[in-house]
Amino acid sequence: MFRYIFTIILIIINIVIFVMIRQGRLYPDRLGMSYHLVFNRKEYYRMITCGFTHQEIMHILFNMLSLYNVGSLIESIFGSLDFLIIYFGSMIIGHFIALQIRHNNHDDYTMSIGASGAIYGLIGSYLVLIMRIYGFSGLSNMIRPLTSMLVLSLLPGVDGTSHFCCMGVGMVITYLMLVL
Repeated sequence: MFRYIFTIILIIINIVIFVMIRQGRLYPDRLGMSYHLVFNRKEYYRMITCGFTHQEIMHILFNMLSLYNVGSLIESIFGSLDFLIIYFGSMIIGHFIALQIRHNNHDDYTMSIGASGAIYGLIGSYLVLIMRIYGFSGLSNMIRPLTSMLVLSLLPGVDGTSHFCCMGVGMVITYLMLVL
């Protein structure tokens, strides 16, 4: 079978949920996350469900293409279990940290959706692998993609805080996997 079966399964789940949203059977406001909903209402599940929620076609297309590209690579290198640990660990811990930062900035009600946080966690994992193999010189090939990611994360309506928190968590998880 595939060496990256869980990448494919995650893509399928995201697409099924997207179709259900488009059909009006699921609602992004019931799946997305904000500090208020997660911590004040104690709806902790939202730190996961938000990562499977997309509203626009370009949002899901870009995220699923990114998930396929980086997810299949990371799952092929690390194996399925470690891939899932990186993916969900980045998503949950990164979202937790991002929500705390947004709360400290008095931003308790902004809703976040999309798989991009977890995908940024996988990209963080990839960056650690590049540095481990090639050192900092290996990052020179990543300047353009990282610049594009930075610009995209700073656009209005994009949760850049979650992106970078999840990326940082993905880097830490991967580093710990490599040294322990």
